[in-house]
Amino acid sequence: MKVPELVQNTASTILSRFGYELTRRKPQVADVTMEGAIGRARDRGISAATVLDVGAAQGKWTRTALRHFPDARYLLFDPLEERRPDLETLHLDHPNVDFVIAAAGAAPGTVSLTVRDNLDGSTVVEQPKGNIRPVPVTTIDAEIAARSLPAPYFLKLDTHGYELPILEGAAQTLRETSLLILETYNFRLHAGALLFHEMVAHLDTLGFRCLEIVDPLLRPKDQVLWQLDIVFVPKDSPLFARGSFR
Repeated sequence: MKVPELVQNTASTILSRFGYELTRRKPQVADVTMEGAIGRARDRGISAATVLDVGAAQGKWTRTALRHFPDARYLLFDPLEERRPDLETLHLDHPNVDFVIAAAGAAPGTVSLTVRDNLDGSTVVEQPKGNIRPVPVTTIDAEIAARSLPAPYFLKLDTHGYELPILEGAAQTLRETSLLILETYNFRLHAGALLFHEMVAHLDTLGFRCLEIVDPLLRPKDQVLWQLDIVFVPKDSPLFARGSFR
């Protein structure tokens, strides 16, 4: 009998006399949720002086981020006027949170927004029918400059396939971004949208590398991957310095 096996058998025998059982410890399972990812970013020492929440809706994601980056300044973007009361309440609860009722894009102007009944599915991507209204467009770079918001930046996009114009309008901001989280998709939502692996390749050209993935969502009917959130950091991050698994 090998020594490790002898030690295990002896320990099991002794513990059993006292009513205990020796079992192998299960490997720790990572918390692959959005909150887990934000918490790990904080614990890794990633700093964020300004957090930008694009596609803010009622501000739920920002409330999660505030638990981990409470001292940062926040700027939220949402094109729906219906979201204003929720965002005003959030501002009253947290004076370091500001918001703009506009879509983020590549350049200032207007865009047609298709508004869904549940609001969450609303999109600036052209749709054949629906409740369509014009909404103002601004850029992340312009809003940061107007408010003198400090770097480094933590940028989150939940924008249903409209990521490329938003990133184009954040060219200066991305140069000083320490953390970037994008909702990405396994199906092409429209002709200009990128699949998740294409988004990883595109972010590589902008100087970012995938750090982790969280919140994978399977399509209910057939359990095929529909979307996932990808966490990016700059490619030169020291987190990539070690190439071994352990």
